[in-house]
Amino acid sequence: MTDFSKHEDVQPRDTAPPVPPQQGPAQGPHAMPPPPPYGHGHGYAHGPLPYPPPPMRPPTTPAMWAHLGALLTLVAGSSMCCIGWALAWVTPLVIRSNQHNKHDPFIRHHAAQAINYGITTAIVGLLAVAGYVGGLVSLAAHDDGGPGWLPVVGFGLLALAVLHLLAGLILCIVGSTKANGGQWWSYPKFFALPFVRG
Repeated sequence: MTDFSKHEDVQPRDTAPPVPPQQGPAQGPHAMPPPPPYGHGHGYAHGPLPYPPPPMRPPTTPAMWAHLGALLTLVAGSSMCCIGWALAWVTPLVIRSNQHNKHDPFIRHHAAQAINYGITTAIVGLLAVAGYVGGLVSLAAHDDGGPGWLPVVGFGLLALAVLHLLAGLILCIVGSTKANGGQWWSYPKFFALPFVRG
């Protein structure tokens, strides 16, 4: 039987070779900094994010369509069946009542603005019809010896209502552009009486 105790210079098979001594981090202008410890930073294992996260953008498409829906209802409805001016509030109300939109403050705000514009437009449209009919009736009465100022009042009311409706169309386009850009915007009070709050 061989005695291995006399051979002290032979290493056992299960021992690893000696580890060379650790050197420090590389020096010089091209040296990489050591990574930060695990868990350092804002929930990021290798440190803070290199750039801030993008800000949350509000959902702009339904808000934009609240204004555009009122505009299209007003224009298309008035040209096809002459009652579009009375229904401009319907599309924004449908958008606001949608289950996905009713809890979003940005959509609710723009939809409420468009609803108020639609209701105000319906009132102005009624005034325009009243001015037109009143102007015709008073004009006929003037031919029979009635007062001459009644046709002026009736057609003057009609002219103011038409100007109001034309300016409102421009404001609808402005509102849809603002909503599409993610901006909070409100109609002037004269064009959108505050019947519905955002």
